[in-house]
Amino acid sequence: MTCTCHTERSEVSRASCVALAANSRLGFTLPEIFVALAILLVGTTALLGCWNFFNREVADERMRLEEFYDVLETMESLVANRPDCADSLSDRFTRVPGSPHLAWAVVVREHYSLKRLVRCR
Repeated sequence: MTCTCHTERSEVSRASCVALAANSRLGFTLPEIFVALAILLVGTTALLGCWNFFNREVADERMRLEEFYDVLETMESLVANRPDCADSLSDRFTRVPGSPHLAWAVVVREHYSLKRLVRCR
């Protein structure tokens, strides 16, 4: 910015003109602020998207882990509490041919399945 309205004889006018020119170069313009805010908004949106993705993955893994523990607990209860051999006709048990006291126990869930030989009564 140049001052054309002041004469060269006036040193006070010239000093104020230099100060006005220096002050006009300080700070940011409104379009620069809007561009910076837009970039910040895009970056924040991307980070929140990543945060959401990782939270969903952690929740899915937790669900699968709980499902695995449920399958394991069911199988352990079948081993600890010997099932009745008459129940071996269900879809959970398959009798071992030639052995009336053994059966294959199968526990199936969505992501996991366990098969184990158990003693029956």
